[in-house]
This record gives sequence, C-alpha cells and structure tokens, in this order.
Amino acid sequence: MTPFRDYAGPQDLRAMQALTQHAWSLRSPFHIGNLAWERFEHVGRDPEWPTRLWLDGGAVLAWGWIQAGGHLYFHIDPGRPDLFDVVLAWFETTATGEILTTVVLDNDPDGLARLAGRGYRALGDDHPFALKMSRSLEDLPPIVLPDGFRALSMAQVQNPERRALAHRNAWSRIAGREADPPGRSRVTGESYRQVMAAFPYRPDLDWVIEAPDGRLAANACLWLDTVHGTGLFEPVGTDADFRRMGLAQAVCLSGLHALKAAGARLALVGPRGDEGYPAPRALYGGLGFTAYARDIVHARKRLD
Repeated sequence: MTPFRDYAGPQDLRAMQALTQHAWSLRSPFHIGNLAWERFEHVGRDPEWPTRLWLDGGAVLAWGWIQAGGHLYFHIDPGRPDLFDVVLAWFETTATGEILTTVVLDNDPDGLARLAGRGYRALGDDHPFALKMSRSLEDLPPIVLPDGFRALSMAQVQNPERRALAHRNAWSRIAGREADPPGRSRVTGESYRQVMAAFPYRPDLDWVIEAPDGRLAANACLWLDTVHGTGLFEPVGTDADFRRMGLAQAVCLSGLHALKAAGARLALVGPRGDEGYPAPRALYGGLGFTAYARDIVHARKRLD
C-alpha cells in the first residue's frame, strides 16, 4: 500500500506543485500557478477542502483535492497509473456531494477510459467547461492604452490591499455579464499576501492598468514555470466601469511582454469554452491564443 498523508499546510502545496511541475505536459489539467492561486486566494478554506498526498519517501506520487463537497482536482505521476483507482476510491468515499464530478482533458484517452470504467459519464457542451489555450511569445504586438491610463506591475504598486480591491472590483461586476447578480469575491489584502508569498509568484509578472482617477481598472496575474518555460494567466479581470476600452487586452499584453522578458517561451490560459460565457475565449483568441485541448467534465452519483 502506498503511504499517504492528509494536507497539513503550505509546505504540502509546494510538494503537490513539485509533482505537477515534474509531470507537466500539454495533457496536464494543472500548472503550478493555478494550484497556488486556487489554494491561497481566500483565507481559512482548508477545512472545506479534504486533500491527500500519496508518497514515496519525500516525493509526492499523486494528490487529490476535493472542492465544494463533490468536485475532485487530482494529479498522478504518469509512471504510477495504478494510483488512479486509489485516488478515485478515496474521493468517492470522502466526498459529501450527491453528485461527484472531476475533469480530464480530451487529449488524455487513458484518463477518459479510466473514468468511464469507474462509472463516470462525460457531460455535454451545455455544461460549463474550460479550454486549454496557448500562444508563442514571439511577435507580440505593442501595448496600446487610452490617454491617461498606465500599465504597472506589482513591483511598482507594492500594495496588496489595493491589488485585492482591484480583483474584487473586477469579479463583483464582470464586464460583459452586468446582468448577472453581483459576485462576492472573498479576495482580501490578507489573502493576497498569501498569494504573493506562494511559489512561484513574482511581482514583475502581476500586472494592473491604472485609470486616471487612480483606480486599478484591469488586472492579470501570471505564473512562470521556469522548468518548462511556460507562463499561466490566473486570474484576469476588468472592472465593468471600464468595459470596451481595450484594457483587458492591454493588461494581458503587459503580462505577455513581461513573461517573455523573464525567459518564458509559451503562454497558457484556461478560459471557459462553453457558450454560457464566451467573452474570455474571444479575448484570448484575439491575442493570438489557440486551443490545444479542452476539459471533459465527468459525473457520477455518490455511492453510499
């Protein structure tokens, strides 16, 4: 039996990232950056998220992370496919939701077959799903801003409270979705400090657009994996007060130029791919990103 332990703090997130970085490929659902963002964007949520690591000495061979009672994030060393059933069995006996869901990419036929063998069924395109998109960092267009607006990195802003407010403003009233109920972002200065303390956060890769009145109108955080030369956008947002001004494109281009300067070769992003929210997909397509894979969301009923 493979030894395991339950998540005990930020040092275990770093161990999970080590596996994800070691095993990363274009078939990987995760990047070291989105693990850091999702774990630390809020304060005090660890008790809501059962998380387990399977080990070989100090190395993590697999990990599972349950969110919202019934959704599984997981990553398994490709050299240990036997752990797939171990991780899924833990999920199915630990999750509390009536419907259990998880995701594999459509370019991972082995993962698709293994989920089907455990009774999961693929949900259709009417269910929200994400695309995996990439862009070379060659031939980047220039950054164009309206008069009086400035592109700044967190190396210049140096204010987590202000940066967290920019995120809340963008995600409370999302441009293009003004008719939706206001969001309730839980990102605070305290939680953003957690993000900034996480590997591999870099303030020179965290960008905002400052309006003439001093508000931070758009923001984009990028995460660089120096081993693979990849940089991930997570998250990106624009305040609805500043819609249709080209600020989302400008903040993303600011990040792309900074990512190239930092030595990356490839930029990644994972926007919604379904028709329920097409605006981000259109933004990144306009920036030269193309899709190389997509999520296939799978579901089954919980077994009592």
